[in-house]
Amino acid sequence: MLSAARSDSMSLDAMSDKPTPPRAPDTASGAPSHARLVVRLDTPQKIDGRPVRYQSLWLLMRVYYAAHYETSPVSLASLKIRFGQAAIAGDLRMLISRAFSDFARWGVAVGWGDDPHMDVRLLPTRGRGKGPFWLAPHEMSRFVVTIGDAMPDDPRRAIATFLGLPQDAAPDTQSPALDYVMQDIAFWHHLTLGKRDMQDGVFFASPPTSSPADARRQRTGAIPSFHAAQVCAVDDVQRGIALLAETIVWRRMGDAARTKQTLATLATTFGAHRSGSPTLRAMHWIVQAWQAYALRDEAGAFAHLQRISDDASLAPCLVYNPRIRFESRNLQALLYKSHAARNGPMPARAQSAADALAAFSDALQAAFEADSIELAQHVAANIGLSLWLFWQGALIDPGRRLAAAEVQRQALRWIGLSEWICDRFGVGGNSVWNTVFLLRIARGAVPVRRDPDLETLRASTPLAVDAFLDAVQPFGAPFSRAKGFLRWTDVVMTTLADHEEGRVRFEPLQLANLWFEMLWFALHQDGDSPQALHAAHSLGRVLPMLPPPDRRFFRDALRLMPREFQREVRQAE
Repeated sequence: MLSAARSDSMSLDAMSDKPTPPRAPDTASGAPSHARLVVRLDTPQKIDGRPVRYQSLWLLMRVYYAAHYETSPVSLASLKIRFGQAAIAGDLRMLISRAFSDFARWGVAVGWGDDPHMDVRLLPTRGRGKGPFWLAPHEMSRFVVTIGDAMPDDPRRAIATFLGLPQDAAPDTQSPALDYVMQDIAFWHHLTLGKRDMQDGVFFASPPTSSPADARRQRTGAIPSFHAAQVCAVDDVQRGIALLAETIVWRRMGDAARTKQTLATLATTFGAHRSGSPTLRAMHWIVQAWQAYALRDEAGAFAHLQRISDDASLAPCLVYNPRIRFESRNLQALLYKSHAARNGPMPARAQSAADALAAFSDALQAAFEADSIELAQHVAANIGLSLWLFWQGALIDPGRRLAAAEVQRQALRWIGLSEWICDRFGVGGNSVWNTVFLLRIARGAVPVRRDPDLETLRASTPLAVDAFLDAVQPFGAPFSRAKGFLRWTDVVMTTLADHEEGRVRFEPLQLANLWFEMLWFALHQDGDSPQALHAAHSLGRVLPMLPPPDRRFFRDALRLMPREFQREVRQAE
């Protein structure tokens, strides 16, 4: 900003016999000044005898008028209405920047933001271009408004005429609402682009293409879109929406460092405004809980969820907001599921299994209450897998009232419902978990044998593809022969082809599960074959990418394979 240390003490030309008192050196930093500010509204417009930019003078007089005659500050919408062509041309921010440079030169404290009592010296320039704008209270008595050489008889009417305001207009009491709907719609544009790419699993932009037709269809990617939305956000609520969406994408990608970084920014944003959106604040704790869950900190995850119910301003979200209830109960179910799967006293594990199924059931109902079919497909898949794993481990139905085939078919129907929703509604973000779950359930009835020889493994009887297609009805449409549902190895290869040919991107844990199932079914189908060796080597290459707890899981699961193939996997690591 230009310094205001220069003296402006000379009299205004041809205006008055009285000299203007010297102005104290001031840079519009907000420090009080008692020097008069003589403003000439007619042509040529001047301040203290010096020519001024019309746009800067207009904004100065608009905040002066609002301070004297209205009850709210000057909204950004007011500038857009007055300088419409400049706004369309994208020059409005430059206009505002120049105006504030002029204010500094004139030694006038003009502020911005929602708190008109804030010391202008403490305001961050980051949000200055978004308004609303106001005149610091101590500045109002300094203005001397003139037309020609004299003060007007009716200053209010004279200023309103200069500003282009309707005569005797009612005070602009709805300025904040008008400002919100007149703001640049770029934030919502970038946010919706990101949401669509997030839904489709497109997290980053694809490589540039030389074809004009392909270039028009090229996706931006969820992460770049959410970054752009944050830049365009007009307040911390919008910024929080975009940050939250970005955090969820990083979590889905398994990038713990980036998730932690965006969570810290999100916490700072919400921490500065405790009165902000309860839904966003509750979602912040839910994402914190997911991060703890991803790091295997189950106690921390439960603690973050507990913060919602312990906070009187957030607890109602669990009752009246089905999306928050879904997220909370779904994650609670996964935490109970993890506890049930660990070694320990059977009564405690059985209780955790029952709690998990109850929480999943609540989450499913909440998903439909929220009218979110995508949330419903997630929880349906988890119900299917958990039902089968809990029954296998005798954590539910210990008296074996239900037959294995009956439970297996019901579990597959839940997976089928989830995949049917993905297929019919175009949701799911190209997730591969349904394929992994159904493969695990298909071989689930095979007796567990440690380090079996190849002959023993091949003698086992997993569920046949035809039997699966019959069991999954009435949700069999997505499982067509064209998608590989001839043999289980074909199912896996068709799924992996999507990743290897770049149509979708699978994270390391998903790839490890697919290659594990490929190895087991290839050995069962063809024995010691090139396909089985390729699966073993591919699994070995992806295991080092996993966090230690996941590597331990696969190290134990590999005991279901013959020793020679366990060795092939280890040698490929």
